[in-house]
Amino acid sequence: MTDTRPALKVAVLVDLLWRPDAGGHVKCWERLSEAAVRSAPGIDLTVHFQGEEERTVTLAPNVRHRHHRPVFSTARIPFLRHVPDHTDLARHHPRLAARLQDCDLIHTTDAFFAYARTAERVVAARGVPLVNSVHTDTPGYTRIFMARTLEGLFGTGALTRLLVDRLALPAKGERDMLAKLARHQARCAFALVSRPEERARAEAVLPPERVGLLRRGIDRTLFTPAARDRAWLEEAYGVPRNRALVLFAGRINRGKRPMTLARAVHQLRGEGLDLHLLCAGEGEEKPELQALLGDAATCPGAVPQTVLARFYASADLFVLPSEIEVNSNVVREALSSGVAVLAHADSGAGAVLREGETGGTVRGSDPDSWAAALRPLVAEPERLAAMGRGAGAWAAANLPSWDDVLLQDVLPVWTAAGRAP
Repeated sequence: MTDTRPALKVAVLVDLLWRPDAGGHVKCWERLSEAAVRSAPGIDLTVHFQGEEERTVTLAPNVRHRHHRPVFSTARIPFLRHVPDHTDLARHHPRLAARLQDCDLIHTTDAFFAYARTAERVVAARGVPLVNSVHTDTPGYTRIFMARTLEGLFGTGALTRLLVDRLALPAKGERDMLAKLARHQARCAFALVSRPEERARAEAVLPPERVGLLRRGIDRTLFTPAARDRAWLEEAYGVPRNRALVLFAGRINRGKRPMTLARAVHQLRGEGLDLHLLCAGEGEEKPELQALLGDAATCPGAVPQTVLARFYASADLFVLPSEIEVNSNVVREALSSGVAVLAHADSGAGAVLREGETGGTVRGSDPDSWAAALRPLVAEPERLAAMGRGAGAWAAANLPSWDDVLLQDVLPVWTAAGRAP
């Protein structure tokens, strides 16, 4: 029988600035909204982002993006300008609230800032269901960047050491953010987590049947081993084709730990291994990284996805030293591109890596640990190439598409929440 009910009106709230080079949180909802155009005619979807100006971008009659100017962005606070993604600290966003008055369901993608606070007020007033998903380890970032902020305000002397080491303010900030997440999830009809190990926290405030897993998809037509082209990389970016090429993609800042990787590469080059580091992204540590490695590093800044896909496929090894990842898009993109991956053991990447077959994990966060892991891989190029082939084959067989994620992970939750009495 044909379902004649009107389309379920869903509002997804992403309290981050939309821009072409945005990170994985924004890109996730770009990809899912594109999948909704193809695969979800029964859903009327609006994804709300921060924007430089108020505007609507229509993807299809039933799918659109809306951009809202922030009320009080962290970018306006001088000592927070170093944070990797700016959000809105306002207690309420009236323009967003006005846009939420006719939706059937609200889906928040954080639990902490203006969009989530606004959603809680609208839900309380209107009685519509609330769904939440976790995309960023905001508590972990709070710990790291609070320490950086205190150093920026007070230097690295005795006062900062007192606040960081003795009073443990960064650790307290992390605990406070975890408590906020739990309170927000407790208000929800359903919560979606990004890693199996996050289930326990969500199930502490919700019944297990109301906690689900949100995977990340992959565009296999874009991220493919067929995009490998070292001759193009040498001509376009000056990367010597005879060097073992290590790739990093992401924010070049303290949270992602690119300097840990850069120092490991520097150490191995000092031992005589001919390595080259290609860093795709921007961030405040970029000048330091370039100064350390000189012509052994290429840092082209943020690049379009089409260029990044060629970077992946042309690399010999992709490395992600960050331990505060939630569900990294870049790891999946690298695997799909047929390149072995070395990631931090606490990043969650172990769920999609086969140790010794498609890559490996590193437990420590110091350059020596990463140099020790890199050394045997780059010293055996045939083994590394075999791992890359294994990565591509495993990704083709196991990683879902974005349509799969929408249809299998997201739509059942929206339907159950939105159609419930």
